[in-house]
Amino acid sequence: MKLMAVGLLALLSSACGNSTPMSPSGMATSTTPPASQSSVSGTWSGTASDSSSALGAGAMMGQAGMGTPTWQLSQSGTMVTGTMSFGGMQGHMPGTLTGTMSGNDMTFTVDMPNASMMSSACTARATGTAHLDPTTMTMTCTYSGSNSCSGPFGTGQMNMSRR
Repeated sequence: MKLMAVGLLALLSSACGNSTPMSPSGMATSTTPPASQSSVSGTWSGTASDSSSALGAGAMMGQAGMGTPTWQLSQSGTMVTGTMSFGGMQGHMPGTLTGTMSGNDMTFTVDMPNASMMSSACTARATGTAHLDPTTMTMTCTYSGSNSCSGPFGTGQMNMSRR
């Protein structure tokens, strides 16, 4: 009798289309693996422009003559931290970057503190999003923000490649 009941349950289960494995507690278990997390750890450099480009060649983040942006990033799980510098700036205008990855997308904030810009009284903050193409190891970014000396800037675009 017991064997017949087990056989009947198996038959009903397959007839009803139940192909989800059951755990010992009777709850369905998932066999879908978690989504993979892209890594942006490493050195990135590229080009950037924003609405402050009217200040002259190489202007971005509200500052003229910035030059090539470089990010040095570290990632732990979804959290990204790092530094940002610009090749055209004396002292390379050091700043910090913090971000959060979700799949191939990152939201980020860049802070340029006092004494990191040409005028020691100026600071800048930009927030934006970046999309990583893991096949080509490139990132396309959009950003906007404000420079304490030159005011707000927008329509920021960055194209970065891992070096």
